[in-house]
Parts: sequence; C-alpha cells; structure tokens
Amino acid sequence: MPVSELREDLQSRLSSFLWDQWAQMGILATSSRRRRWAADPEALLLLSFEVGREEPRLFEEVLDWLYTNERLISVQRLRNLTLDEADRRLVEAVLGWLGQNRRRPRLEAKRGTSAPEEPQPFYRNSQIPTDEPDPAFSAQGFLKPRFEPTGKSQSPDTNLPINFAFRLRLLLGIGVRAEAVRVLLTTQAPQVNVQTLAASTAYTKRNVQEAVVSLRAAGALDSWELGNEQRFEAPRERWARFLDLEELPQHEDWPQLFTAYRLVLRWLANPANQDLSEYMLSSEARTLAEEVTPYLHFAGVPTNPVAPADSQSYLESFVKSLEDLGPV
Repeated sequence: MPVSELREDLQSRLSSFLWDQWAQMGILATSSRRRRWAADPEALLLLSFEVGREEPRLFEEVLDWLYTNERLISVQRLRNLTLDEADRRLVEAVLGWLGQNRRRPRLEAKRGTSAPEEPQPFYRNSQIPTDEPDPAFSAQGFLKPRFEPTGKSQSPDTNLPINFAFRLRLLLGIGVRAEAVRVLLTTQAPQVNVQTLAASTAYTKRNVQEAVVSLRAAGALDSWELGNEQRFEAPRERWARFLDLEELPQHEDWPQLFTAYRLVLRWLANPANQDLSEYMLSSEARTLAEEVTPYLHFAGVPTNPVAPADSQSYLESFVKSLEDLGPV
C-alpha cells in the first residue's frame, strides 16, 4: 500500500476515534458509545490538533469546545506534553487564538522559535480560502482562515467515565494533584512509584512527589516503602464511595500512545516521504518504528519485532499494528 493510502487510512481511523471521544465530552456531535476509560484532556487535544490539520470541521469544533471549557484545561500540562517544535507551534497557535477570544493572561501564546518567515497552509490538502488569515496562527507560521467560536459546545457531563479527569479537577483543582489521583484510581497497577506517575501525569518528579506526599498526609492516599523506593496507592473503595461510583473508570496511557500516533501521522504526511526509493523507505520506516516503539511499550501496545523484508510491507504492517492493537 502506498504511503499516501496508509496516511489516509490512519487519518480516517484517528478522525473517527476523536469524533467519538469529543462527542462524549461536549462538542456538537453524536455518539452512541459509552467508553469505560477516562480521557486525558491535554493528550487528546494534542492529537486532535495534529489530526485536525486534515479535518477542518473537527479542528474548529475542538476550538469551539476549548472556548467554552478552557477553565477545565491545564495550559502548563498542555505545554508539558509537547514533544517537539511541531507540537509547540500547534499548541501556541491554539492558545493565541483562545487569548484573542477570552483575554486571559494565562492564554498568552509564546512566539514560535522556528516558524517559517512565510506562513504555510495550516490545513493540508485543503482548498479553504485564506483571504483573512488568523493572526494567532500566522504568528506561529500557519496560514489559517479566521474562525469565530459558535458557543454550541457543552460542558462535559462529569457523570460519564470518559470525563473523570474533569470531575477530579473540579474537586482538586487544575494541577498535579488531580492528575495523580486520576492515574492512581484508574490504573491496574496496585502501587505506583513517583517516576511512573510523572510519566503518566506529565509533571516533574519533584511536583508529583510533593503532591502525593501532601495527599497521603491528608489521608487521601496510602504509601509503602519497597527497598529505598516509595510507592503510592489510592484506596479505591473509599474514593468510589466518596464519588458515589459503582465502578471506577479504566486507565489508558494516552500521552504515550497519542505521541506515537502523532509522530507516525506526521511522518506519513511529510511530502518528502512520498517518493522515497525502496531502500530509503525501508531505512526511514525502521527509524520511525524505533522512535515510537518506547512510547508504545509504555502504553502496553505490543509491536511485531519481525520486520518483513519488503519495505512497503514493513511500513504497512507497522501502521496496521497501531490501528489494530491500540484503542482506536
């Protein structure tokens, strides 16, 4: 299968997944599904920004949701989750757009350090005219039409499992405490160390350590010493009774999984990879797989160590494994 078809297939799968997730979180869309997992809002936003570059309607519905619900989002954590300059430019463009419409100090965008002198089209393969480009996106090197929020998005229904993060944020505030509790309450691991919590929450080990020690002192968490390492656990039955939940949502390592999806999708969309020779395609595809495999392993997604000899088959097999073995 050609690179362009692999890109279209993965883009379609991710787009469908995102519509389903956001429909349960408040955008103007419908979904008949009710997932048992808890979403990670900032990780979901980062993936939506990347997928939205080929899905204008999805992107603008997410912008509208942000306009309505920005108080529930951690700007710091959104920035913490960025992997590279491509991520950072997308995040700062969106924050700049929010700042234009909400006028809050925390929504001020940072100038992109590697933005091209001439803005590039934001939407890939789109014929949408840009007679009046949005200045927030232009500041990050993107040529994108202006968009005015419609206000049609709703606040998340915090009774749904997928919106568990928002319920904890309303209870514990926007920050590391809410994220640490979310991970500890939903993960299948009985006890979690600070390093793992830091990777799952996208906060520094120091911030996580301070938060969980404080929560333990308040009686909200339990802890044990294992060798010279401290591990933490949330008493789930007590939390479930307090939150009036019969069943706690399930955990997925969204930051790592979505990082892998963004990297692969961006690679497939890169015009430079469309016309590679068989030898170079094989080499570059294996380099890509090596880059994303650690993220997939952290997220519990197995990868096939046996690579077909043919480069196209290898790339196709790898991309298909992301679609078939991940939650999308």
